[in-house]
Amino acid sequence: MFTIEFILPYHKLRTAVEQVFREHPKRDQIKLVITSKTHSEIREGELKGDVIIARGLTAAYMDRLLKSSFIFIELPMSGYDVMKAFHEGLTMYPETKTIGFIATPATIYGFENFIAESNLTIRTYPIDYSSGYEGAVDQAIEDGVDLFIGGDGAASCAISRGFHAVRIDAGRDSVRQAIDEALYIYQTKMEQELRSSRMDAVIESIDEGIITCDGDKNITLCNSYAQGVLGKPIQELVGHSISEFGFDVVPFETLSEREEGRFLTLNGSNILLSRTPILVDGVFQSGVIVFQKLSKIQHMERAIRREATKSGLSADHSFKQILGNSRAINEAKELGLSFSKVNANVLLVGDTGTGKELFAQSIHNASDRHSMPFVAVNCAALPETLLESELFGYVSGAFTGASKSGKVGLFELAHTGTIFLDEIGEISLSLQGRLLRVLEEREIMRLGSDKVTAIDVRIIAATNRDLEQLVRENKFRKDLFYRLDVLRLPLPSLAERSEDIPILMESFIERADRKSGLVKHMIDPEVFPFLQSYSWPGNIRQLRNLCERLSAVVFNSIIKLEDVKRCFSSEGSHVHLSGDAMERERLLNALVETQGNRSRAAEKLGIDRTTLYRKLRKYKVLQ
Repeated sequence: MFTIEFILPYHKLRTAVEQVFREHPKRDQIKLVITSKTHSEIREGELKGDVIIARGLTAAYMDRLLKSSFIFIELPMSGYDVMKAFHEGLTMYPETKTIGFIATPATIYGFENFIAESNLTIRTYPIDYSSGYEGAVDQAIEDGVDLFIGGDGAASCAISRGFHAVRIDAGRDSVRQAIDEALYIYQTKMEQELRSSRMDAVIESIDEGIITCDGDKNITLCNSYAQGVLGKPIQELVGHSISEFGFDVVPFETLSEREEGRFLTLNGSNILLSRTPILVDGVFQSGVIVFQKLSKIQHMERAIRREATKSGLSADHSFKQILGNSRAINEAKELGLSFSKVNANVLLVGDTGTGKELFAQSIHNASDRHSMPFVAVNCAALPETLLESELFGYVSGAFTGASKSGKVGLFELAHTGTIFLDEIGEISLSLQGRLLRVLEEREIMRLGSDKVTAIDVRIIAATNRDLEQLVRENKFRKDLFYRLDVLRLPLPSLAERSEDIPILMESFIERADRKSGLVKHMIDPEVFPFLQSYSWPGNIRQLRNLCERLSAVVFNSIIKLEDVKRCFSSEGSHVHLSGDAMERERLLNALVETQGNRSRAAEKLGIDRTTLYRKLRKYKVLQ
């Protein structure tokens, strides 16, 4: 609630104000105070209102007295109020020949139209605080005026000199207008003060130094962080030139856009600085300086990366780690690298095991989002209901079994980074609709919530299915397909890049040997032509699995062709036969699962270690 104070020395006007106020729809929000003193009796310290309203000469006086201490509104004398006073005067005094209209310039302004159409002689006498109304009344008497029209003071003065006078009363509309304006101005002022307080709170809460300067490059604002770095209190900063602190090495007025990445040393601290000029018609008017200690930035970056790694929200691979020199893989890497420079959605297309996630991580790490989260989701590994809650999150009580604290979805975790949706062709049509909304609106809604959250996420999707065929079969939404298929990256199968098999195999064997710590292997060159002639339905994943198997079961330092053939059939799967062949397969599987640890393999098979060695020699696994 706020207070409106009317300065009303005239009783009739007071009655009108009280009546209008009683009928005002927002009277419960306003406290009304009416002061009956004249302008000469008013003292600023006695005023009680948040908004002061007066009219006529009192208004002129109050406007000068209050200056900026209070909100002041002049109660208007409307054209209707003036015309009503003229009509009343001519009715009461029909013998009138000359009318003297005494009022403030704002009231008199525009009254010439009435004067021009009147057969009477009407003279106007504008008054203000410095001139007063007594001089105007005396001048009007000299000019032969016999009826005075004006405010309370002018009318009273004329009557005291024995002349006819009619007071201009404020109509109900004028009073209502003044109250409405007071309410609007006060609410606007409160909103501005609230916004200013919020802005001050925001500026103070930001863990960065913020300084603003005017067109002369003198400091106008400086938050606590900046004061701490500069080592000076606010009174020693505001009004001083930014050049005193090294903020104007390149003159601010020469900047046409935001300048970032400038390093300075302030008071013994290394800082990273950015400057933003505020220009009007190309002319520098003010500027904003933001800076932070480098030590703080480095600490935050380490913490973010540490937490991201803990949460598995990081990409570990880059294009340099994609092995191979074939034309097919080089073209795929070049295309993927070009895709990393833009923010459009990417669709990776390739058979199972061609390295789609490796490419997705590489695109992310080569993009501007490389320091942000990378979230990978296998859409085929989760049932629809669980996948939906994982992607979008949920609020407490969203469904039976939901965590009481709710859960953040993977889209939210990937905010400002990249989300990789593997096997995108496996999601249901209903979930496709929700995913389409994310792509179009860039916002998500948690399960059980009615609130949306804006996100900034780049989407990389992957599939080993023909999405266009699924679209034709109405199993995949056409609009979603075109949203995902902005940048398409086909990945070659291993058969299409068979010349890369030697370098891939050597890398996989070395990695498996390092992991097991058993034998450091070399590969007989005769192995490669045999493997390059194979179709590889499982692609690189199948080759890697074969290498891990060889590392575990071949105990000689050289892997020969016969070793490969024992671990590998023409169909690309393990040999499953009866009798001795089946037992040999069981021995190999046990060694693979225990990473070559013979004691654990024997335990897994339910035999002692001596028996295991005997069988390994029998089937020529161990020489």
